[in-house]
Amino acid sequence: MMNKIIDLLSDLLGLTSREQWSEIISSKAHSLPIKNHRAATLAKRTTIFSWIFAVLVPAWSIIDYIFLLYDLWFQLAILRVISGALFIGIAINCKRYGSSLKSAFIHLTLLLYIPTSFYLIATPILSEINFSGLSGALVNIYSLLPFLVIAALTVFALTITELLIITFPLIIITFWSLYPETEVDISNSFMFIWLFLLLLGTSFFSSISQMRYMISQVTRASFDTLTNAMTRRAGIESLELYIRMAQLQNNHLSLLFIDLDHFKSLNDEHGHDAGDTSLKGAVSALKECTRKGDSIIRWGGEEFIVLLPNADTNDAQRVIHRIFEQGLGYRPEGKQLTSSMGLAELIEDNIKNWKTLVELADQRMYYAKESGRARCIGAENKIIGQASD
Repeated sequence: MMNKIIDLLSDLLGLTSREQWSEIISSKAHSLPIKNHRAATLAKRTTIFSWIFAVLVPAWSIIDYIFLLYDLWFQLAILRVISGALFIGIAINCKRYGSSLKSAFIHLTLLLYIPTSFYLIATPILSEINFSGLSGALVNIYSLLPFLVIAALTVFALTITELLIITFPLIIITFWSLYPETEVDISNSFMFIWLFLLLLGTSFFSSISQMRYMISQVTRASFDTLTNAMTRRAGIESLELYIRMAQLQNNHLSLLFIDLDHFKSLNDEHGHDAGDTSLKGAVSALKECTRKGDSIIRWGGEEFIVLLPNADTNDAQRVIHRIFEQGLGYRPEGKQLTSSMGLAELIEDNIKNWKTLVELADQRMYYAKESGRARCIGAENKIIGQASD
């Protein structure tokens, strides 16, 4: 039964592998470009909605003033002004500090829980008064706030885990508020709960579908179709982000500039198909030699950058030795495919920006080529690793 449900969901969401399921379940399975794009999108939409609510929520006091008693209007007006101020705070903070995915998600959660808190506080106030006519209809609008919050989820691309974190307290609050006090209320409560769950399911599907679409688009734009390494554009974004984080936290960051040796002759003698096969094999080998959090960037042609966050030169040397021990595959004639590398490290080389870091590693890579190839050059142009004969 469970397998049939999973198969049905897979068909609805267009999921064909466990990896794709992992991507919609948790952001831990996302690559850095996807995380960056999601963070920027969530922050931007959260900021826009915060400003909209900051205007509309206090402005609704005008309608309350027309239809409600003054004492009730005054209490709700205070709540609305406070809510508006909180929305403004979220908008300002999100634009300033919402660059990371975690921060953007926190701001989104706060945005959605302001109307929820307003609902919890306003419900006891309104329940003590009997209304009829237009006043009654106006008060009933307040009971729709949880539905509004759930509906808002359709605008954001969220993972299943993130959706559950946001909606679980909302479900508890909504069910508690709709608990029937008399037999007469049972049918109304049942109808509201059914509508709530229907809207919840629709919001989940819409949000996850957005997530799948975003992942496919970012992957297409951020990863080289031949090798599945990062594109240069996505790599630059990663470089800027990781260097900024390393500088703020005073952490090490190493960068390897890699150029495959004699690759032009490989293409000339064996054709570009053989060259493409060698490129794919080299990237696969690099992925086996690097850590999970490292990034492999196709810088151009047969040139690659390996970004090693939180790695000093000793950590980087261990990666370099693995690369030389394992190798990068073989050329069509059976010889081992080798590479020349240059290593630069953010703190030890006193680097201030990503361009200087890349240029220094590139210079050391050229020195490796000039001094015999199949080796890695580090600080002071010393050999810190080379292929075995």
